[in-house]
Amino acid sequence: MRVLRKYLPFFACVFVLFLFFSCESTQTDIDTEDSAAGLFVYPTTEPEPIEIAPEPEPEPEPVVEPEPIEVAPEVEPELVVTPEPEPEIVVEPEPIVEPEPEPEPEPIVEPEPEPEPEPEPFTVTSFVEDLHDVLSSGTLEDSLQFFENVPEEFAEDFSINYLQAALNISSGNYSQAAEITEKLAEKEPDNVDVLMLQAVIEKANGNTKKKQTILKKIVEIDPYNTDANTELGDEQMLKKRYKDANTYYIKALAGDGNNIDALAGYGQSSYYLNKLTDAEKTFKKMLELDPENAFAWSYLSKLRLEKLDYKGALAYAEKAVQYDPGYYDYWVDYGTCLKNCGKIEEATAAWTEAIRIRPDYFLAYVYRAGLYDEFDRIEEAIADYLIVAKVNPNYYYAFEALGILYWGIGKWSDSRYWFEKIAAIYPKNESYQMITAVSYYCEGNTKDGKNYISKTCLKNMDKSSVEYTLMRLFYDNVAAGTAANKIQSETNASKRGKLLFYLAVYYQCRGNDSLAQKYYIAVKELENPSFFEYRLAEWAIAKYEN
Repeated sequence: MRVLRKYLPFFACVFVLFLFFSCESTQTDIDTEDSAAGLFVYPTTEPEPIEIAPEPEPEPEPVVEPEPIEVAPEVEPELVVTPEPEPEIVVEPEPIVEPEPEPEPEPIVEPEPEPEPEPEPFTVTSFVEDLHDVLSSGTLEDSLQFFENVPEEFAEDFSINYLQAALNISSGNYSQAAEITEKLAEKEPDNVDVLMLQAVIEKANGNTKKKQTILKKIVEIDPYNTDANTELGDEQMLKKRYKDANTYYIKALAGDGNNIDALAGYGQSSYYLNKLTDAEKTFKKMLELDPENAFAWSYLSKLRLEKLDYKGALAYAEKAVQYDPGYYDYWVDYGTCLKNCGKIEEATAAWTEAIRIRPDYFLAYVYRAGLYDEFDRIEEAIADYLIVAKVNPNYYYAFEALGILYWGIGKWSDSRYWFEKIAAIYPKNESYQMITAVSYYCEGNTKDGKNYISKTCLKNMDKSSVEYTLMRLFYDNVAAGTAANKIQSETNASKRGKLLFYLAVYYQCRGNDSLAQKYYIAVKELENPSFFEYRLAEWAIAKYEN
């Protein structure tokens, strides 16, 4: 930039002169190429003048306007600035350093292999410890396979064989367990632990007598053996021999006062023996040892019910289902506590859960059906009782309930079916025979009604009884007054109420509604609902009133 500023006035003057001469002079002795390049030449001497002879004047030529000459726009020349040369940098060469010779590699020495540690000698203690680890992290099958590692010289070791037998029992391999246990018994026939294994195997195989023989042998050797006495107590509980069971549990607790199974048995047997204080103390002790023991919570709930403490019973029952939600009986009891506290929908849900757990057992159906019946959900009650009759044909109350409910909705043939079934089971119960007979008349089937009365009722009844007189009234349609007088002479209120009901049905079937209603009301006025006919009379009165 400094060079440019220095020569800028000079370039400006030259440029102006160039413009001037290019416009005013015509130079014929300059090459076109030099003109194109914008160059010009100054002459060194002035030219001599040349004389020119005059020529005749030519005739004037017509004036022709010159064509306009297009002048290219002037282009300023580019200024080229030559940069000042940079000083050369002299680099002195680095001195050449000769590389040092590489040292010769040291010879590689392979390390000598460490000797493998000798295996620890097999001991029963180490085996038991390792077996415990396998049981903690694996399965029973893994633990049984672990016995394959036992050296041959330890194959007949008593402790190892005992553990193998016990694990086979836990896995359900009773035949293999029995083989091992027999060998153990040959070695030590009076070993209580081996005898207990044999008792467990016999119990699993259903050999009750053999099991009892073994258990009694154990208590002869060890009178306060906890396991044997507890098992003997459980047997007595199944037979409902609560006093004998209680005695066995006392002996079991003498051997081990904190044994949960013995405590449970003693508490339960005490409850059934009405030793409620002992039972309560026992179950509370169980909870001290095991706060989540659902069995103890369940029986504490029952004890609260004995004292009519429904809220307390409900709280305990709720604990039982909380800690063992898959147990049927706890849900049944929980539903009962909810119903006692007036929580009807919750009670229904509890019994429904019990049914889900054991759909083939009858008790929850009975409770739920009774609740449906109580709140006039008759169709739902009938559905539950039908299941009860299917899963437990020996529960005859369901037959009576179905007969009553079908009668209440006027399904006479269905009602008769169930009453006739229970009448066949209890042939001495005259009420079932009479209700079966009159259901034919309610249906309008007099012919079959007479046939049933003659073949069943009149054959089985005492001819001097009022029941016989009533059946003759239906059969013969005579002596209604005589039957009425005999009924009024009956001193037993419940029996009189039953007989009045059948007299009312007689008049209803004959179309005499006024007398029928009169006798139905007479039944209700007794205010003694201890016989099923009382409820049928109530329904009849309600129909007349509507």
